[in-house]
Amino acid sequence: MNFDFAEQINPYLEKQEYKKAISIAEEALKNIPKTDFHSIIGQSLISQAEGVVQWIDNFYKTVSEIIEPKALYFEMNEFDINTDTWYIDGFAFSEDGGLNPEDMEWLCDVSHETMTTEEYVITGYENLQEAFENIEPDTDDLQDARDWSEQLVIARFMELMSATHWEAKRQNMEWAELPLYFTEHSYDFIVKSESVREMPSHNA
Repeated sequence: MNFDFAEQINPYLEKQEYKKAISIAEEALKNIPKTDFHSIIGQSLISQAEGVVQWIDNFYKTVSEIIEPKALYFEMNEFDINTDTWYIDGFAFSEDGGLNPEDMEWLCDVSHETMTTEEYVITGYENLQEAFENIEPDTDDLQDARDWSEQLVIARFMELMSATHWEAKRQNMEWAELPLYFTEHSYDFIVKSESVREMPSHNA
């Protein structure tokens, strides 16, 4: 994780201003000589929002037999080192601990009964997955390209989750009014989606 790059876009991700965050990252990537990491440019995941909605809805109905969910949390797997499959795991909580960057320990209070039994597999980034698997970043340009593409994957994942929340609200899903939290596994930067005003643009 290149935290200098992350600091340039995280303030916009935190506010769910995905168009701005993605624009910054894509422009930086475009300024680097082209590599296979550039394949992510312009590649939104929003078209998968409906599939994620159905996946979450199935999970919500199952977990509601065990607890009364008050918050839902989603993680993308640590994709830069787990390149075979990129996927999302989900977790339900009986209390909403809120968003406090200094203390998110409440997200550790999970059990097998309150997490998804099947992950949602993200598709469309297979070429990028191969790049993460096979390319050794042995030059500064290659390292920067890899690092910016990593930021874009995180941004696109977060954009997808906000689009999913918006779609759930549009469909009046039971869980649509719950807060959704999401990030990459082992990353301490978490976004909270609570009031989604508009659907993120496919072209963001």
